[in-house]
Amino acid sequence: METLIKFKDLTVESLKNHKKLIIGLYVLFIICFIGGWILSADVVNSALNSTVPSNGTQLNSEINALDLFIHNEAGGILTYVASLFFAIPAVVMIIFNGANLGAAGALFNSLMPHGGLRYVIYLIPHGIFEITATVIQSAAGILLFLFILGFVRSAISKDTDGVSQAFDKNKKVLIHSIILMIFSTILLLIAAPIEAYFSVPFSDFIMNLL
Repeated sequence: METLIKFKDLTVESLKNHKKLIIGLYVLFIICFIGGWILSADVVNSALNSTVPSNGTQLNSEINALDLFIHNEAGGILTYVASLFFAIPAVVMIIFNGANLGAAGALFNSLMPHGGLRYVIYLIPHGIFEITATVIQSAAGILLFLFILGFVRSAISKDTDGVSQAFDKNKKVLIHSIILMIFSTILLLIAAPIEAYFSVPFSDFIMNLL
C-alpha cells in the first residue's frame, strides 16, 4: 500500500512538473491529426474516384486486446529507448501517429456514409487513454534524453565532484521519465480492452441514435 501511495505521489509530481511539455506534445498531436485528415482527403478521394463507396464497410472489431497492448507498448518502449538520440524519435512518433490517425479518418470518411463522424466516435472511448499514453511516452523519452544530456554536462563540469554527484544532480529527471513510462503502460492496459471490445459497438450504438 505504501508503494502504491508513493507511486501515485511520484506520478502526480511528474505530471505537474512537466505539464507544459505534455500539453505541448498533445497540441502537436492534434495539429498533426487535423493536418493529416485535411491533407489526405484529396488524395483518398482521387484514389477512390472510380470506386463506389460500400455501405457495408465497417470498422474492424475482430481484434485482440492482448495483441493491441503488446503492439502499442512495444512501439512505446522502442521510441523511449531510441529517444536517447536527441529525443527525435519521441517527436517523430507524435507527428506520425497524429498524421496517420488523421489520414485514417479521411479514408473512412470516403468509404462509409458519415464515416468521419463514426471514426471520431470510435476513437473517443479508447483514444482518451491510448493517445494520452502515446503523448506521455514521448514526454518520457524526451526526459530520458534530458537526463543523459544533464548527466554528461554535470560529469564534465568542474563544479561536479565525480560521476556519482553528476548522477545525483540529474536523477530526479530520470525518475520522472521512468514513472511516466510506467503510467503510460497502465493507460495502455486500460485502452486495449476498450478498443478491442467496446469502441466499435459504442460507435455503432451512437450512430444508430443519430
